[in-house]
Amino acid sequence: MASLPKITLPNIQNGIIRPQAVDETLVPQNTCRFAQNVHFDEIGAVKLRKGLTLVKAQVESGSPILGMANYIDNLRTTFRLIAKINTKVYSYNGTTWSEARAGISASSKARFTNFIDLTYMVNGNGGDALQTYGGTTFGTSNVADLPKGDFIENYRSRVWVADSSTDKVYYSDVVTTSNTLTGGTSFIQVSPQDGERITALKRHPRALLVFKNNHIYKIYSPLSSDPDPSILRGTYSQESVIESKAGMFYHHPTAFYQLNFDGPQIEISRPIIDVIEAIPRSYYESVSGWEDGDHLYWSIGDITLEGLSFSNMVCRYTLSTQVWTLYSYGSEIRTGGKYDDGTTIIDVVGDDDGNVLELNKGTTDNTKEIHFDLQTHFYYLTNIKSQSKSINEISLLHENAEGAQLQWQQDDDAPNKWRDIGSLKKSVYETFHFKGNDFVKIRFRIFGSSVGSPFTLRVIELLSNFSDDVIKKYG
Repeated sequence: MASLPKITLPNIQNGIIRPQAVDETLVPQNTCRFAQNVHFDEIGAVKLRKGLTLVKAQVESGSPILGMANYIDNLRTTFRLIAKINTKVYSYNGTTWSEARAGISASSKARFTNFIDLTYMVNGNGGDALQTYGGTTFGTSNVADLPKGDFIENYRSRVWVADSSTDKVYYSDVVTTSNTLTGGTSFIQVSPQDGERITALKRHPRALLVFKNNHIYKIYSPLSSDPDPSILRGTYSQESVIESKAGMFYHHPTAFYQLNFDGPQIEISRPIIDVIEAIPRSYYESVSGWEDGDHLYWSIGDITLEGLSFSNMVCRYTLSTQVWTLYSYGSEIRTGGKYDDGTTIIDVVGDDDGNVLELNKGTTDNTKEIHFDLQTHFYYLTNIKSQSKSINEISLLHENAEGAQLQWQQDDDAPNKWRDIGSLKKSVYETFHFKGNDFVKIRFRIFGSSVGSPFTLRVIELLSNFSDDVIKKYG
């Protein structure tokens, strides 16, 4: 059996490309088949993500956070983080959480917009009236005659409120020079009772966008709007719509899209197409998104991939490199946003148990360990792919990966059946002996859990490789 040269496998730097997107014989070798709780931001290295750290204390246990906002007064002397939980709304002043509103519908999602030195809030089209917040508690200051509703936005010096049950978008008069708001009973009805409901309201530099499940309408002013949809995609969730440095993005059951104002929508999620397809229909209305500057995140709940169940999953997309990875957190993320306290701006998320958490801080998920998993694509190693090979030595160059497990699969091994190589015990560099015999293709897996310094994987090397120059035959 002839020896093959030692092989340094390509650094995994371009994230996940699933086999449902590109066949294993064509997939770029600097990508991976699956990644959980690792990222590829430092080109050439695979690193464990950072954790979630509680903002002060649990706000209220047992209920999800269904809306957050950041109130900042015009003088920039009052900074508050607002969170809606159960039947109350709480505000955080940098030191303590305090009640700001009570007696509202527990199951409705709160939506907010900041305008004329107030935070405006709606909480569904049930019994909760539109109210405003000026730094202490919610009340009826400057609400004009605007109705209760499901969605709210400010656009071209007006406040707009959408009611999903009637497909009506109400609007105020243009705010006066004394910052007084009037009006609010006039409305535009958007394709009523067409089998879809209004699902999101978002301002764009060129129009107010009214999302329905599968279409987007544009309102330019009270006297000018689209009679028919100009964009043939939509969303099921207001919270899935993200504004970022690269434009607007949103979830639709077929994909994650970048908004194209004047033409076909730009699909960005083809590399993880089976992950998108695994999102349960029952979760479409709950998909929530946020951004941290260079990354977009979408919380997609619990999914099943290749027969395995995954909880609290989040899809993460890097804008600058167009790289995908998957995270799973210690609790289900229900909303995300930013909190400017006057000194720093932090990214925050709200979970399903009344916790507001700072994103990408710490080494645990609110004290829970972070489980990680990296699975390579299959490697054929020779130009003639059907040639039989053997390997009996592998090494890893890493940092802080002690305790992680290394495994392999070859040829027609069942997707979830892995063969053990060993556990990492040494720092920096470690070599393992194993018997990968008589295979055509082989792939590797490294997984474990961490509560300490995030690990880094740099290089995988195959040190003792052989080929018998025989084409593998079966039967």
